[in-house]
Amino acid sequence: MFRRPDKPPTPDEIYASSLQSFGLGYPLWCPEPHISGEPQVADVGFLHEGKFIRLFNLDKASPDKAVTRHKPPYTDIASFPPNALQINTTPDLLRAGHYCSRGVRSRDLRGSATAPIGPSASVELKADYTCHEAQGAALTLQSAASAEGMLPSTVLKEYILQQVEKWHAYVTQVLCIDIKLEDVVVVIGWIKTMPDWAATVFGFDKHTGGSVSLGANAAGAAGAEASWSGSTSVKTSSILRHGPLYSSHTSRPPVADVHPNQCVFIKRLSVKKRSILPKWIVGGAGFHRLPGSRAPRDSYGEARVLGAAEDKESNFEYGWKEYTSNGRSPSPLDIIQNYIFEVSDAKTALASDDEVDCIICGEHVVDLSSWLRKAAFGINIRADGVGSLRMSDVIRHQQEKKFAHPPITAADAASWPEITRKGAGSLTNSQILLGPTEAKASPVAYKHVVFGNAKTIKINSCISVSLSTDGKLLAAGSGNTIAVWRLLDGLIVQWLERDGHTEEIYRVAFSPDGQHIVSGAKDKLALVWNVKTGEVVHRLEGHEQHIYYTAYSPDGTQIATRSDESLKMWSTSSGELLYAITDLESWRGGEILFSPDGSRIAAESNASREDTAVAVLDCRTGGRIATLRMQNIYCTAFSPEGDRIATGPRDGSAYVWDAASGKALLEIKEHTDWVREASFSPDGGEVATASDDGTVVTCDSYTGEQRFTFRVESVRGKDTEDVLAVAYSPRNNFIACGAADGCVRVWNHKTGAFVAAFQGHTDWVLRVVFKPDGWDILSYGNDNVIRLWSVRDALRLS
Repeated sequence: MFRRPDKPPTPDEIYASSLQSFGLGYPLWCPEPHISGEPQVADVGFLHEGKFIRLFNLDKASPDKAVTRHKPPYTDIASFPPNALQINTTPDLLRAGHYCSRGVRSRDLRGSATAPIGPSASVELKADYTCHEAQGAALTLQSAASAEGMLPSTVLKEYILQQVEKWHAYVTQVLCIDIKLEDVVVVIGWIKTMPDWAATVFGFDKHTGGSVSLGANAAGAAGAEASWSGSTSVKTSSILRHGPLYSSHTSRPPVADVHPNQCVFIKRLSVKKRSILPKWIVGGAGFHRLPGSRAPRDSYGEARVLGAAEDKESNFEYGWKEYTSNGRSPSPLDIIQNYIFEVSDAKTALASDDEVDCIICGEHVVDLSSWLRKAAFGINIRADGVGSLRMSDVIRHQQEKKFAHPPITAADAASWPEITRKGAGSLTNSQILLGPTEAKASPVAYKHVVFGNAKTIKINSCISVSLSTDGKLLAAGSGNTIAVWRLLDGLIVQWLERDGHTEEIYRVAFSPDGQHIVSGAKDKLALVWNVKTGEVVHRLEGHEQHIYYTAYSPDGTQIATRSDESLKMWSTSSGELLYAITDLESWRGGEILFSPDGSRIAAESNASREDTAVAVLDCRTGGRIATLRMQNIYCTAFSPEGDRIATGPRDGSAYVWDAASGKALLEIKEHTDWVREASFSPDGGEVATASDDGTVVTCDSYTGEQRFTFRVESVRGKDTEDVLAVAYSPRNNFIACGAADGCVRVWNHKTGAFVAAFQGHTDWVLRVVFKPDGWDILSYGNDNVIRLWSVRDALRLS
């Protein structure tokens, strides 16, 4: 007979079950590196008493990740599939602060600056926690926490399914560790911080609440005792843990060789086999109510789920959560895998914390089982009986939670008084082409987010759009006003129009800190706006013609504005004119670009369509450093170091120049028609060119050696399509282009593999921009709307 255990849950179990609702992964009660090593992406291991035990790492290309602790070590590691290990890093994903579970509150929060102890400074955080639930937990971070992860793609999942039983046999038969198959997990991501964290657990058998103080007495060794107050005063150990550098004092000496190696959350991928337990479940029933011979059957003789009405007269019911977790709150992976078994005939269930993150969408979800049933996610079952959540349902759910009628909270209204749903980003139907190649790709239905349309906000043109440096805000000119969206949920947070432009806006640009926007317009005026207040900070007057381009210097101290004949440089602090250059003739306000280091500015100058040049200027003085002269220059791009410039003319060739001397370093002759755009890879080692000949070509930016030619097959019945835009992902191995058929295509620029083609635009795509996360793409063009695409979603659906 199954009985509720008498042993109460341990602190690590309470901690994990309380904080797992954040959707950040599995919370580790012991973030310190285990003796087996610091958790790494592609680790295979298991959890024990709040610690992650590393067994081995699948990435044989990274010897520093190898685990040598176990004897004998596991050496039968199959070759990792190509493209499976796509790692993405997110600095400062979590800010310093308090992360409390439901029912736990912090009060008397005090913070003060302390000496930095590593890559980022720490702050002193002291609080009194109060718990109003039977159990609860809180995590205190004195330093920001960064994340690293990889996408659990279809290729990766297939690899794990083929190998997991061998791994389990090694653990149980060679190392003689008694764990279940589902306990063997693959690490697909982690969140790490400095050793100045504190973890607090609340857990009672008889009391209804309590409090604990995280203050001066908390600076001792990990596992120190904490004083509790509730209906009765008790003293218990292992309730409060903290890292060796946690301190409530106002200062502490800097510590050398300290780095963020404390893993507070870990993301896993797990495989579970169906047990012999019956499939009949009644939600909410007690642990003492077991299934019996009277379990109802469907027309096929299979056990089925009872509803509340059918439950009234049954004495043989049990609660899935209590039954499978031995009286304790189960892991989200357990819940998803059990859901797969409950609603399908799958023999094996595959699930990851990445799916949990998509389902929760940043909300506190207390009862994930009910959440899954309410969302009614479908299950994909392979021929071999492996079941997993239908990813199209998960993505649809995630998109709708974010962008379909997002709530406006009191905190939102306080931060953004003008925030509104009117004109907000909206979900629209489209499709993604997925397949081994573009020619063999098949369409998959997909919903994506659109900003602006003919009925609400019509975007002026491709150059009137700007993304903030942190990727959180999007601005676009619409007539003589500027709309500012929050990309998190698509809400409009600001309209910039009061005391503003009187004619059409041609260009908008965010300041590096995202607090200001500079706009240039047909009214010959440039305005600097405060994004928060909506007020005009500076009016930059003096141009005699339309202002076609505006740009901030990388350090935010200067603003450049450009009309047909002149370039003017302004002080951002005072709005004063620093200098003007009047010999840059242009038939339509040539483009201006700051070098990444802010020392130079490149300004296109074309007195006619044939007589063209790029002037390289000193940002401080306006003095001319070099002139890059050739016929029909159409596009310009700085290398990441700022020492080289790529240009694309209309004769099909492209050049790489020395930015200091103006000497042509390299000529690339890979195209037969206009080169519309050029772009350097994030490391500067590669340059990509997009052309009207229907190709994107990548070459070594130093030698000119061709690496890949990506042929853009037309979806309109033509042979190929003109390619007007190209961009590299800043964090991943992706390259994207925009074409005349309205598609945004993505490849892996390291391997040449086709990833996806996003179909949605109804006209030419003139610009594609990756967000800083490296996964999301903004595209805009002649259909006067901005579209947001997710490469992550494409890989999940592939």
